[in-house]
Amino acid sequence: MLDLPISTNFGRIIAKERICDHVGADVELREVFKTQVERIRWSNKISPATMNIAQGELVEEIQVVEITLRTPVPDKRLISAVRKAIPYKTVFLLVNGADETYVVYHDSNTVFSSKIPPKLLGTDTDSVWANFVIQIGEIKVNDEQSLDEQITILKEREILMRKIERLDKQMRTENQPRRKWDLNEELKKLRKELESHG
Repeated sequence: MLDLPISTNFGRIIAKERICDHVGADVELREVFKTQVERIRWSNKISPATMNIAQGELVEEIQVVEITLRTPVPDKRLISAVRKAIPYKTVFLLVNGADETYVVYHDSNTVFSSKIPPKLLGTDTDSVWANFVIQIGEIKVNDEQSLDEQITILKEREILMRKIERLDKQMRTENQPRRKWDLNEELKKLRKELESHG
């Protein structure tokens, strides 16, 4: 569980119907909320008003939203819908029995999750948010690049690794020697490219 100051406690239950109405959920998504979600609780609000941190330039405040699930693996649209309904940077805590997963959206295409609760680190809302993303995304930080640049490199590495995996499978099943050789050369190039991405 996240270790946050008591002053950040918000503890407001959010009605599933309100979220569905807010995002214009169709019948199918409403059914997902009904069958997969037990409860949604806006548990914490991290801001200069609730604790001793400065106001950042980019992040106004950070919310922690706890979603108690009836199923171990929720529909992806579920968290996305809750995210759209809350116009702040949000750490999602997905609870299913004793199982807890922390989820953050760096942007609409980049989602990180972790079973390890992140620590509250930073002196302002910007640095606290960046540290949540770093910890939940398990990003190795370096001083040479910004967090955005590091995440872009991480995404590029993932794409390259998937291409390498796919090519490797293709090469092992290929019967024509010439085609196998071409695939192997392409594989060598991709592996070299992956090395250059750290």
